Amino acid sequence: MLETSRQPDAARKCQIVVPVYNEGDAVLSTHEALCAEQIPFDSLKFVYDFDEDTSVPFIRQLQARDPRVAGEKNGYGRGALNALKWGFAHCGPGPVIVIMGDRSDKLSIIPAMLREWESGATVVCPSRYMPGGRQHGGGLLKSTLSRWAGTSLKLFGFPTSDPTNSFKLYDGEWLRRQTIESEGGFEVSLELSYKAFVQGERIVDIPSEWWDRRTGKSQFRLLKWLPLYLRWYFRAIGALLGKRPTGRKS
Repeated sequence: MLETSRQPDAARKCQIVVPVYNEGDAVLSTHEALCAEQIPFDSLKFVYDFDEDTSVPFIRQLQARDPRVAGEKNGYGRGALNALKWGFAHCGPGPVIVIMGDRSDKLSIIPAMLREWESGATVVCPSRYMPGGRQHGGGLLKSTLSRWAGTSLKLFGFPTSDPTNSFKLYDGEWLRRQTIESEGGFEVSLELSYKAFVQGERIVDIPSEWWDRRTGKSQFRLLKWLPLYLRWYFRAIGALLGKRPTGRKS
């Protein structure tokens, strides 16, 4: 099929969204790491839930010295899902990249993600579970379930082996057209991967690494959110076993 591409200079309009919850001065190291990797971002948006969040003073420090940095209070209600929905609703055209505020993601692959977006990808999925990818820590149950979900979908023909990874690039124009149905937390990454697939959008997998949180407390709620992940997992299985999407972009 005909491959689409985008203008390379549009990649400079790179928007990074970081949901934070009491990350404190970790936001400084996130900014430092992005600069050290020479990531060409135009905006770095930290989304927090409440004014007393320990991240806020450090976000303001960054704003004072880097005009690309913004701190936005989530207006949709508390929680990781609402923070992401707020960030998505206030993004513009161009690539939108979600990273975590705990330095768990391999930021050095962002330039490769941007190149895939320039080549026409709607969703770029860093994968822990494809050749060249690795996961460091994370708890046996959580990591096993995540790996099993991604690799089993891939075996059925899903275009990414790591749809549950929150670290992703989305095309901003496509993202603004989506109605997010997730109800809990980070299952939104699986939902958006599923929707891009059934809409025939181009999804690209690239190998990545992930490190478990080194400081602070994770806000991931496995038992509470597992049924919400399963909802989108089985919808993806249904799409794979049923009629394949037509007009998929290669």
